[in-house]
Amino acid sequence: MVASNQSGLGRGLYEISALNAIQAKMHKLLSAVGGRIDAIFYCPHGREDGCHCRKPSPGLFEQIGERFGVELHGVPTVGDRLEDLLAGAAVGCEPHLVLTGRGAAYMGRPLPDEFPAGTRVHADLAAFAAYLIEKSAVPKAASAAG
Repeated sequence: MVASNQSGLGRGLYEISALNAIQAKMHKLLSAVGGRIDAIFYCPHGREDGCHCRKPSPGLFEQIGERFGVELHGVPTVGDRLEDLLAGAAVGCEPHLVLTGRGAAYMGRPLPDEFPAGTRVHADLAAFAAYLIEKSAVPKAASAAG
């Protein structure tokens, strides 16, 4: 799933057709390497709108949980900014920061206290993906040995 603030829609900076084209390209590129995104949730509002779906509010994450009928507690969430992680942490997600994009500002220094407790830091999305693969392999290996 992807949860994304898209205030440019609400401000008239681009049309929904442009966002759809970007998302279609993202789906195509991921598919070419065997990946997929099941759904994309976005908030078209700006900060001044005071909505519940714009990150750092948890509305997009709540919508994901409701749509798919899943409890999000402990589900990893990844982003490159504080707002991404606060939104996920508000519904119990496990926060992960990547040091790419806006996250590069935290490279080589401790995270400020406003980050959710237990935030894990990864160099990039590939490192985060490797973490997830390793994490999911541990229980299988342990149960096979027992």
